[in-house]
Amino acid sequence: MRLPDDNAPVWLDGLWTGAHHAGVRLTDPGLLAGIGVYETLGVRAGDVLELDPHLARLARAAERFDVPLPRADALRDAAGRLATEWIGDFGWIKIVATRGGTCAVFGGRLDRDAAGRPASAVLLRWRRSRRDPLAGWKTLNYAPFALGLEEARARGADEGLWCNDRGHLAEGCASSLFVVRQRKLYTASVADGILPGITRDLALRAARGSGLVVHEGKLRLKRLERADEAFLTSSVLGLRPLVRFEGRPVGAGEPGPVTGAIAAELERIRAGSERSRVPADGSPAG
Repeated sequence: MRLPDDNAPVWLDGLWTGAHHAGVRLTDPGLLAGIGVYETLGVRAGDVLELDPHLARLARAAERFDVPLPRADALRDAAGRLATEWIGDFGWIKIVATRGGTCAVFGGRLDRDAAGRPASAVLLRWRRSRRDPLAGWKTLNYAPFALGLEEARARGADEGLWCNDRGHLAEGCASSLFVVRQRKLYTASVADGILPGITRDLALRAARGSGLVVHEGKLRLKRLERADEAFLTSSVLGLRPLVRFEGRPVGAGEPGPVTGAIAAELERIRAGSERSRVPADGSPAG
């Protein structure tokens, strides 16, 4: 869970304030029951990555859970200002909206070396139900994922991986999971209760663009245990090679060539998207 510095600026219900002044009402269902939605976005060189897809997913979640949202252009402006005036080179932005009507946009800086850094993971002892009403959505009811990350880090790993109620691998607490075996890419399907990740979608496009066969469906534990390579994706840290699982090497125990090719293609897709983007004032992208 990422929190802003006390002196960080926060856009709260249309006004700018400091993080130490920002808060929600005690009667807000977002505080009392976790009924609210959020998005976490990456920042690179003052630019918010995949901002429009994140805002679109936020709007779908807000409609699903009856959460009021400010206008998209207000959120876009707030995120852009944070990225350029506060975060700069590398960091994150979070947009949070509660059913009680509070909306906040805030963020922070990170070490650029964290992007793409090889990761380790363990299998969590709990399972996630595909039929959970929160499955596949980013909501403020985040405790299972926070506890999962605590469990993983107590066991010396970066990420905790969930199985669903059918015993199939689903996703990480803060990432999507991909497995490479004999130049084929495997990942869980959205029907297995996973979040339809924004960077996950880019990785799938990149894999297909690299000529790989992609399987979205049941991801069995043995597939990861016998993998040639594996990797994780998230909006903030991007694509990270998964080099150890349950204390054992994944494949050769180092970033593999297929993972590297997908990562390079993903960045190419991102660069193309940035060149074709039209700024808010409608002028052609420079």
